[in-house]
Amino acid sequence: MSDLFDACLDLESTHIEEGYEEGKKDGKAAGLKEGRELGELKGCEIGSEVGFYAGFCEALRELHKEQPALLDKAEKQVTSMEELTKNFPLNDPKDEKMQDMMVELRGKFKTVCAKLGLSERLQIAQAPEQTTVKSSLDF
Repeated sequence: MSDLFDACLDLESTHIEEGYEEGKKDGKAAGLKEGRELGELKGCEIGSEVGFYAGFCEALRELHKEQPALLDKAEKQVTSMEELTKNFPLNDPKDEKMQDMMVELRGKFKTVCAKLGLSERLQIAQAPEQTTVKSSLDF
């Protein structure tokens, strides 16, 4: 009779262990999927922001060709931003310098905007119907 009760107790602990292992396996799969989705989202955000800063520098360089005095106040910061965007570790998400570089890029961007009297807002603009050159920027 005691063997019957022992078997019942063993059955319960066996089911608990199997349920635990199955839950662990399912949790790992769900976590991997969720982590991949979050990584893709954050990667796109970071890539877009770094691309914005690179485009910002490129636009300033093009405007500088037409208005040579434009970068007098912010030449060092623009050059520094260009170096940061070129050396940004987009292909190495585990690089520990990435966060520090983002903070530095954001700071340089704010400094350049302040020195040039530009707004820091990013606005998606409609393509103009006619090509016109404006003397002010709004990023």
